[in-house]
Amino acid sequence: MPISCASKPGHLRGIFALPGALVGLALLLSLGACGPKPEIRIGFLGGLSGKFSDLGTSTRNGALLAIEQANAAGGIDGRKLVMVEQDDKQNSEQAVVALTELKKQGVVAVVGPSTSSIATAVIGKANEEKLLLIAPTVTTNKLTGKDDYFLRATGDASLYGRLAAQMHFENRGIRSVALILDMANADYTESWAQPYAEEFARLGGEVLAVRRFMSTDKPDHRAIAQDLLSVKPQMVVTVASSVDSALLAQRLRQIQPALALAGAGWASTERLIELGGSSVEGMLFEQYFDIFDTSPKYQRFLENYKGRFKAAPGFGAVLAFDAANMVISGLAKAGEPAALKSNILGIGSFEGVQSRVTLDTFGDATRSVYFGVVKDGAFAKLD
Repeated sequence: MPISCASKPGHLRGIFALPGALVGLALLLSLGACGPKPEIRIGFLGGLSGKFSDLGTSTRNGALLAIEQANAAGGIDGRKLVMVEQDDKQNSEQAVVALTELKKQGVVAVVGPSTSSIATAVIGKANEEKLLLIAPTVTTNKLTGKDDYFLRATGDASLYGRLAAQMHFENRGIRSVALILDMANADYTESWAQPYAEEFARLGGEVLAVRRFMSTDKPDHRAIAQDLLSVKPQMVVTVASSVDSALLAQRLRQIQPALALAGAGWASTERLIELGGSSVEGMLFEQYFDIFDTSPKYQRFLENYKGRFKAAPGFGAVLAFDAANMVISGLAKAGEPAALKSNILGIGSFEGVQSRVTLDTFGDATRSVYFGVVKDGAFAKLD
């Protein structure tokens, strides 16, 4: 004889009229109906400590804002969303442990990880556990076109590498380049650099050198700079994090102040300018969001993000906000976690905070690409 939360004392007397052995069970069922609906846990996996923590923190904040806004709107059918965080420490073994912990804590999906190397490290575990990953900023080609438990909110690196090569050659008149790749995130850097080099050569440009280093091994940035400049490139393209791109820019421009510089999207965070100073002035980037967007939708996001985190959002925050909303949309379609992947793929196209995110049958995304430059100590639109 279950009762509702609005039941009167007379109804309770009906329960106590039951045989003694059934009283406890009836009360348990009755009171359970009066309690709050169970929460829905959404995981977050990213590098929240260490060298790449600027990206991990940005993605965490973007996902958290989306979840908080969903809760303010009533959650999912009255059920509160809770974000459970795990720091992968940009370490493959730690990332698998962190994903296992998220599974133990009952998350229905994971927003993350933040980098390609971690995504390739954990995809096997995600598939084994049937735990859906929706990565905001992972672009490695190694996970493209696969029917697995990995979806993403941005395109793969081959697209960005090719478009950057076209911009450098056709719009900026660059005819020779040297590339430097951080192998600590090789699944991203190689995925970006190879299509870049192929497209640049196809257009008629010359790739004079491709060098590789490990940012985790305390690299000698000055020695790397000297090696790159020895081939006399018109431009050096760094495919690395904001930290190493800034340090390399400093060393390169100490030797050759007028050298043209470019970076891949990974480096285009505020930390690049903070660390690089005047050495990154004029550096070119492809970017995943438009920081100059004046649309009411983005301006609301910008105001809410600044109010919540006391900082401006970077590309990681924007993409993670979209990724978390993809999870939320999938849950709203049908709250059963087992159907989440098919729900998200079934929706297929999502209105992001800036541009539409469209998924193919494998969960690989397409979205708008933007180009920018560091100008007067800030990111600016490319002329």
